[in-house]
Amino acid sequence: MLAGIIIVLFIVLLLLSVPIGSTLGIISIAPSLIDHDFGISAEFIIRSMFGGIDSFALLAIPMFVLSGIIMARGGISKKLFDTFSYFLADKTAGIPCAVVVTCLFYGAISGSAPATVAAVGAMSMPVMLRLGYEKKFSTALVAVAGGLGVIIPPSIPYILYGSATGASVSKMFIAGVIPGILVAVLLMGYCVYYCKKNGEDKEKIKEEVNSLKENDS
Repeated sequence: MLAGIIIVLFIVLLLLSVPIGSTLGIISIAPSLIDHDFGISAEFIIRSMFGGIDSFALLAIPMFVLSGIIMARGGISKKLFDTFSYFLADKTAGIPCAVVVTCLFYGAISGSAPATVAAVGAMSMPVMLRLGYEKKFSTALVAVAGGLGVIIPPSIPYILYGSATGASVSKMFIAGVIPGILVAVLLMGYCVYYCKKNGEDKEKIKEEVNSLKENDS
């Protein structure tokens, strides 16, 4: 009976658009409030919640999120993309490769794949579509390249895994460098193959590069 009430309460809270964090907190405390014979008191659950966030390692996660927000609001991701586009645009698949390298560097700072996809995608997708790249290719490239934020250190999942299992976070960071770079190289290799097979609009790309040079000057 209690389990059914909790499930219904959980569904109702979701339908009311209550934030998922608040919903989980309410659901955690609700059994002890509904049934006073429940084995775990609400006070114990609340103390456990606060005790769980009292972790020096987990403090890195909101700092990574903050750095990602600062980069997105400050336009750092766009400047990274413009820089790599400036040097790579005249090469085959230069713009897609610039997207991959931008995701690599952004992920190395933010530590989050969703933040990388959101920040780099919102800025690079309109450029790629304007230059004539297919929407499916552009979307897939940004989504996959954004995953470098999980592989390349520092990475939020590495910290969570290390905190939960006791594994060395620094060793996982070191172990993620080469795989992250290899994934980026393979993605750029596919971009070159795709662009050689389907072609590129060199005139539009040249105009884009010229506009970057004018802005730089």
